[in-house]
Amino acid sequence: MKEDPRDFIVPIRMNFSEKEKIKKRADKTGKNLSTFIRDSSLGCEIKEKPDKDFYDLVIKNMGKFIRTLDELERLLYHRNFIDERILNNEIAEWRKFRMMIKEKYLWGKIYGNNKFMESGNKTR
Repeated sequence: MKEDPRDFIVPIRMNFSEKEKIKKRADKTGKNLSTFIRDSSLGCEIKEKPDKDFYDLVIKNMGKFIRTLDELERLLYHRNFIDERILNNEIAEWRKFRMMIKEKYLWGKIYGNNKFMESGNKTR
């Protein structure tokens, strides 16, 4: 086991509720409590680790997107043209996918379950 290079222990006082809140936030980032508190104190940007649903969704859609690009590449190589219908459809699908990811995983976290979006203020 490697030796911990940290020389100081800094005990901090908190109540049970505070500890549980901090522990939950640390768990969401994939860090242990000590690392989370240290990184927070040093002003590091701390982001939540995406959940399994996010990875499943992204991998599924990226696979579909890559297959379509492969198909377009084959058409271009063998027939020296790209089917614009397929290309435009894929561009539209990709844009919808990007918007869905932003709404579900980014804007909801930033603006509290999309209340910002529901109010009609869509400027970003």
